[in-house]
Amino acid sequence: MKQRIITGALMTIFVTPFIIFGSYSMAIFILILMSCGIIELLKCRKLPIYFYIICFISSFLLIFDVPLYIFEEYSFSYLEGILPNYKINILWLILFLILVFTSGIFDKNIDVGDIFYAFTSITLLSLGLKGLLYLRSIGGVDNALKGMWIVAYLLIVTCCTDIFAYFGGISCYKILGSDNIHKLNERVSPKKTIEGTIIGTIFGTGLGFIFAIFVLKDMAWYYYLLLSFILSLVGQIGDLTMSLIKRHYQIKDFSNLLPGHGGVLDRIDSLLLNSMVAAIFMSIMLFMI
Repeated sequence: MKQRIITGALMTIFVTPFIIFGSYSMAIFILILMSCGIIELLKCRKLPIYFYIICFISSFLLIFDVPLYIFEEYSFSYLEGILPNYKINILWLILFLILVFTSGIFDKNIDVGDIFYAFTSITLLSLGLKGLLYLRSIGGVDNALKGMWIVAYLLIVTCCTDIFAYFGGISCYKILGSDNIHKLNERVSPKKTIEGTIIGTIFGTGLGFIFAIFVLKDMAWYYYLLLSFILSLVGQIGDLTMSLIKRHYQIKDFSNLLPGHGGVLDRIDSLLLNSMVAAIFMSIMLFMI
């Protein structure tokens, strides 16, 4: 536990400046997460180096919306370091799909399982990180603090849900006893409980809602309540999604990069789906407002 707390504090110190400064700083941070995430996802399988390169390039294209033609309007502003909208370039997604299938056709060491695993997991990583970059870009350079507070809100809901679910589950074990506790899904995550999930959802929703109505203030209170509840639930689904991958490949953590925490993916698992949902929600609300 001591190592976990120390590593958590160091991670906070490392990550905070990227979020505060935003713009190019946030883009660099997203690139770091992308690189670490791809390596951790693909090392579950013994894949050739060129397959890593395909995934790196495809992920970069998806996240930063590199234009197909030289005269096409850029989505990601290379002058301001800002992603002004959250959309998926279907052409890059199709190209990625073609490349991974071509690899399986001509390389006998890559099977169908590798193809579908790489495509789905890298797409999930890319769209999640793209959502995070978009959320930090809201407000642009004229109102840069707006994106920072939105990311802070997302982190509060996600982290509080995770923390209170963990300690709530432990408390229920002690109070109710192991025979009276209800497992959430033993096949995917043996230690998670229904009681912990409920406690995490209540506190994640409540604390995120309180932060939103006092700091963000852009929408009616019931929108933030709804969004906080959805994000609390979806974040836990993201956590279970990565747990499912780890159980399938029989690994405890994606890596040992972060002592006491595992790998980068072990820390941002809940954040990936949450970033997508929050980005879509904010896009709709900004359009309506």
